Amino acid sequence: MAPEQSPDHAYTIGYALQPSKVGSVFQPPLVALAAERGMRLVPIDASRPLADQGPFHLIVHKLYDRPWRAQLEAFSALHPSVPVLDPPAAIDRLLDRATMLDVVPDLGIPGVGVPRQVAVRDAAALAEPDLMLAAGGLRFPLIAKPLAVDGSAASHDMSLVYRRDGLRGLQPPVMLQEFVNHGGVLFKVYVMGDGATCVRRRSLPDVRDEHLLLADDDPSAVPFADVSSLPPPDDAGDADTMTPPTASFVDEVARGLRRALGLHLFNFDMIRGENGRYYLIDINYFPGYAKMPGYEVALTDFFAKTLDLQINHAQLENTAPSLDCKVQELEFALPEIFPSYVSRAAKGF
Repeated sequence: MAPEQSPDHAYTIGYALQPSKVGSVFQPPLVALAAERGMRLVPIDASRPLADQGPFHLIVHKLYDRPWRAQLEAFSALHPSVPVLDPPAAIDRLLDRATMLDVVPDLGIPGVGVPRQVAVRDAAALAEPDLMLAAGGLRFPLIAKPLAVDGSAASHDMSLVYRRDGLRGLQPPVMLQEFVNHGGVLFKVYVMGDGATCVRRRSLPDVRDEHLLLADDDPSAVPFADVSSLPPPDDAGDADTMTPPTASFVDEVARGLRRALGLHLFNFDMIRGENGRYYLIDINYFPGYAKMPGYEVALTDFFAKTLDLQINHAQLENTAPSLDCKVQELEFALPEIFPSYVSRAAKGF
């Protein structure tokens, strides 16, 4: 619910995204809810000077080209009190899979890590991979991912590589990440400032040893782009790998990443291996929040807090009955998403 405000929009929030990405976040229900709370969400034309648009009280963006960065730097120099989420320098780490997960080992959270991985920039290393694989301690199967994360569809073109000869068809630069059996379930955690929402989704099914053996009719590498479009996981999988992590654990990981990355808007993909250990396998900046249950309320709350508005917590509780982690059924028909649960810090919203 909205706090008491005048009917006029007291705050203007500008957003700059690629046209194809706008609908993944800024949908009509979000715009309407923000308007009820005195916040006007307006698109920014990145081809025009920011000085000719606005005035803005907050800018959120997902553009990476140099002219846009120069615009943001000039704008921040003139308007240092206007938050820009997030700083391009902090985003840079997530645009390269060679650096994306570097902060995870330093979080100091027991039971959390990263699969073994090696960045490959030379085609020769893929042609004769034995030394590279030995140096990285990698074992098949492997996930091959493009190193660059630029928001394009190509940055999500991946392959599951079962055997050595499957590496030959890859195009460097790529990240080779050891595949960890995880029951065919992935935990996608959406972060907005102090809030963290965990959604359970389908993932690649487990790979058994027999699939690593050479067979005439069995490909050595299988490309894929959208894990969520894969068949449902086998019910015979390890139930422990499918059990969602606790709310406190999700909050601890999200809080650690937020501090280490210096970012407010991101999500991360986490799996639970058969050994009970959690692995972070990807972090994405400013994801498609519209796939997150209740994102409209969470995002407007985040905007309000960022703008330092006075939120009527009693009214807010009428729309979010509990700040504890709870199971929710999604209100939109996306077959790739399982029931989810929401975790919010008590003082976050």
